Amino acid sequence: MKSKSPLSSLLSTAFAGLLLAGAATNATAQTAADCPSMPPDAGLTWTVLRTDTLLLCRAMRIDNSQEAFALTLSRKSPFRPESELREEQGQIEGRKFWWYRGEIAGRPKELVRETLVKLDDGQVAHVFIRTEDPATLGRYQGVVQSLQFDGGAFAAR
Repeated sequence: MKSKSPLSSLLSTAFAGLLLAGAATNATAQTAADCPSMPPDAGLTWTVLRTDTLLLCRAMRIDNSQEAFALTLSRKSPFRPESELREEQGQIEGRKFWWYRGEIAGRPKELVRETLVKLDDGQVAHVFIRTEDPATLGRYQGVVQSLQFDGGAFAAR
């Protein structure tokens, strides 16, 4: 039995929970400008949700409206990377990190990667990717690694 990242299951339900709990926590829809900048040729667009303590940015495919990846920006993240789940190394704006393998119960064919990136302003970006295709996984990892976290307008409050 493969080990499972504790946040893989939590995160997939947390995004749904954020959306459902939005009304109760005064979550508001935001604009794509609240999220990090993506390359113009990525073929993705942001959908955004902000709560008092967290910003959720979902990168949606323009061609079919499916989620490519999601990231949260907050002061703390419940994701705790486990070294035995390390897969690939990455880098965002000169910050090196590891991608960690995860799995989602009931979806054995899905490839799951997640990471944490500490930002200069004390926040952390938690990124979550899931797909069934290794080439697509690589493409999305490349897009994530080209994100620009400059300006700070995206920051969670």
